[in-house]
Amino acid sequence: MLAEYDILDTPREQQFDDVVKLAAAVCAAPIAVVNLVGDDRQWFKAEMGLGVRETPLDTSFCAHAILEEDFLEIRDATKDSRFAANPLVDAAGGIRFYAGALLKNQAGLAIGTLCILDTRTRPEGLSELQRFTLQMLATQVMSQLELRKVARQEREVKNELANAALRFQSIFDSAIDYAIIVMDRTGSITDWNAGAANILQWTAEEIVGRDLSVFFTPEDRAAAVPSQEMRQALANGRGADERWHIRKSGDRFWASGEMMPLKDADDVIIGFVKVLRDKTQSRVLQDRMALQDERLQMALTASGSVGLWDWMVSSDRIHGDANFARLYGLEVDGCTEGLTEEQYQKYVVAEDLPALRASIRAVFEHGADFLVDYRLAIPDEQIRWVECKGRMVVDASGQPYRFSGTSIDVTARKAAEQQKQLLMREMSHRVKKSFAMVQSLAAQTLRNIDPEVRETLLSRIVALGQANDSLLQTSWSATQMSTLLQRILWLGADSGRIALCGTDMQVSAEAAMSLSLIVHELATNAVKYGALSHEAGQVVVSWHIDDHRFQFLWQERGGPVVKPPAQKGFGSRLISLGICGSRDALVEYLPEGVQARFSVDLKRVFPKV
Repeated sequence: MLAEYDILDTPREQQFDDVVKLAAAVCAAPIAVVNLVGDDRQWFKAEMGLGVRETPLDTSFCAHAILEEDFLEIRDATKDSRFAANPLVDAAGGIRFYAGALLKNQAGLAIGTLCILDTRTRPEGLSELQRFTLQMLATQVMSQLELRKVARQEREVKNELANAALRFQSIFDSAIDYAIIVMDRTGSITDWNAGAANILQWTAEEIVGRDLSVFFTPEDRAAAVPSQEMRQALANGRGADERWHIRKSGDRFWASGEMMPLKDADDVIIGFVKVLRDKTQSRVLQDRMALQDERLQMALTASGSVGLWDWMVSSDRIHGDANFARLYGLEVDGCTEGLTEEQYQKYVVAEDLPALRASIRAVFEHGADFLVDYRLAIPDEQIRWVECKGRMVVDASGQPYRFSGTSIDVTARKAAEQQKQLLMREMSHRVKKSFAMVQSLAAQTLRNIDPEVRETLLSRIVALGQANDSLLQTSWSATQMSTLLQRILWLGADSGRIALCGTDMQVSAEAAMSLSLIVHELATNAVKYGALSHEAGQVVVSWHIDDHRFQFLWQERGGPVVKPPAQKGFGSRLISLGICGSRDALVEYLPEGVQARFSVDLKRVFPKV
């Protein structure tokens, strides 16, 4: 099925490269692929962000996608049983998101996909416009493949016609897919093959003796097109055209035709032979593709936020589309013809130019990926933020020839981020004031009870405040493990006595609050009774992940011998609850010092996506 398109292992082609570039830009994805699924491999006609042309089927997302009706979207591959164990997913920085639109032939059978992939999850999935655009692009790819198949068939026909003088009679008798019409010098039909009867619907008996204009449209007859074709054939040796013709039933069909002089053995022209092929299906595909192209351009123009550009290495000029010109405040004609680096950077804010140019140098000198944000100060307009993504494209010999990418207007996103930071700073200020008020009220309320109880309660409030500060840095969604522990343990004063061992990781808000209270309790006990009550005492705090569980270990060394408490107070009960209330906690009073082990399901610790 795939072999009939004669596409596997062919070189890269601009029209397919443009499709993946558009798909990646519209879907804001680092990877986009035109993927064709063979018997034992998947091969990429065009790819962006992968750097390879084929991969085995056993790691293929698209091998699953072609089993779907029209579209497959995987928002988090780690949670999908089909892909969770896939090496491309399981690896660090692996594939997390996939969306693929099927490439279906005219029989409705899938031969591959146009897909985009991302290394981050997308809980919200693609937008309706992104999905619609991806499906339109997939249809465009399939139309290109169908046209390629038709073009290949046409080339085969022309090769056959080149030997028509030697094989004319056998072709005339056997070719039923082509209408072969033989005429005398006046245009009167003298013979008509089975293909002509099949396509034009007249039998040879009905048509012989009639003028060839009978199957031309009324407007072409009025314009004397049949006579013009004969004159062109006489003058140039052949006359080729593509136009509408009429069947006996009156239906119109689109055909490619070629008229040639017919000569006798003495090389004297005795008439003409015209070969027609019904290309209505191809014309319909072309019209459909043109309509889809128009709709795609309308979608991109409506979004107005994605500009496409190509930096040609040979000319050292940047060419951009109309959206690129609008984003940068430049003339469309100038962007089409090509701009120098200085011309396209005309309105880049001066402070942002060094970082931008450094990123460009890294692409040209080292082949680095290109991703940079900067501001544009276009006269009479507000400051505009753009995000540029791109990569260097190399030729078959590995030499760079085109640096291509997209520019996206991210002004609204930047404004939202700034507003969010402002709100978080205001929230931090208010929460700190609230904690200070709680501390003050608690101190006044408990002033007449045991000072140790009062200090214990106040220190726990402080621990909660420190955890809150860490979480506010990340909008109360998560915090870094090292940052949390440093805030709780005040490592500035005891940096030589308290050691943190573990790969830094993000922990959820729930886990951060639980850990802050547990660590504070352990640290308070260590200062009062344990290792930190002696100058030579030390504490090692370590953590790691083991079999989908988060393991946390507190170890004291060099302190006095500590015995289990005779009675369990609130602090001991708090520790025994474990992280996030898991109750998986073990405290041991060893001769070398206290050791506390905690374990909890990793899902309780990792931030929820």
